[in-house]
Amino acid sequence: MPLPNSSAQQAAQKERDGLFADAAHHWLQASRHATGNNITWYQLRAEFCAGMARRAAIKDQQQ
Repeated sequence: MPLPNSSAQQAAQKERDGLFADAAHHWLQASRHATGNNITWYQLRAEFCAGMARRAAIKDQQQ
């Protein structure tokens, strides 16, 4: 799926790099500039990334 704005492109790259907290931030930024179904998709992706960041933080604390 082509990403229509630079925030979405940055979010996707951060997500690929495993930087989920940063990715969540960029997905939320992208959702503010999105239209149509992309708004919901970006918001859901931000929630997913935030959840992954929380899981990683918990895992780090347990080690």
